[in-house]
Amino acid sequence: MKNLTVDGVEIAYLDEGKGPCALLCHCSSASHKEWLPLIETLKSDWRVLAPDFIGYGQSDPWPIDKPFSIEADVKALLAVARKTRSPLHIVAHSYGAALALDAARKLGKRIKSLTLIEPVSFHLLRIEGCPEWKDVERLGISVLDPVAKGDDRKAAGAFMSYWLGRWRWWLSPERFKNAIAATIPKVALEFSIAVDAQTTLQDYAEITAPSLLIVGEKTQPPTRAVVELLAGALPNAKVEVLKGAGHMSPFTHPAELNRMILDHLDAVQ
Repeated sequence: MKNLTVDGVEIAYLDEGKGPCALLCHCSSASHKEWLPLIETLKSDWRVLAPDFIGYGQSDPWPIDKPFSIEADVKALLAVARKTRSPLHIVAHSYGAALALDAARKLGKRIKSLTLIEPVSFHLLRIEGCPEWKDVERLGISVLDPVAKGDDRKAAGAFMSYWLGRWRWWLSPERFKNAIAATIPKVALEFSIAVDAQTTLQDYAEITAPSLLIVGEKTQPPTRAVVELLAGALPNAKVEVLKGAGHMSPFTHPAELNRMILDHLDAVQ
């Protein structure tokens, strides 16, 4: 892993391989390791850049005395992007995909393609008045209230039960549960983005790169609604449904998901 510093926060990132550049963005409570199967496939023919976002993996936590905004992680993503002058193919999941959308607006013509797996750009539901926003509000309360009371384990259970299912979370190893609980204060900070972000569908319509939006067949209604909104706004987008998958497809369906990703990358090289 390599390191760079952005606004006083040390960001760790993977830099492997040679060739066209794929920039991989992980979800909340994860790290670049989310993409290890894809990295192994790509690195013989691609240069892979994969950051750990603030508070995850080997990167520094967010300073407790500073207000958090999406721009902090977007700046980290842009700093990693500046490590190459090549056109960029961004592959991103969930929170990472929401970051990738904002970074793509700033990177402009440098973006050769986007592959976005269920971006949690939930603020769009609020701005567009979608009924699914109520579901996001309930999830936010179930995470933010326990964090405020110092019960990170309860907050982690609420967060991951929503995305994985209650039984899968309950049956998860203690080591995994503890790791998620350790990251949940950062997740709580990320919910502020859904409340405060003002970027509109018209803003995202500026992104003209070929974009693949992937949604799990069994995903939650808010993420499906976000994908539908973006599919209508991005001028060069298509949607593919991953059968049998929910929101966490990079972990539950990596082989099928990576085939979709590779097909898109091959088509737009």
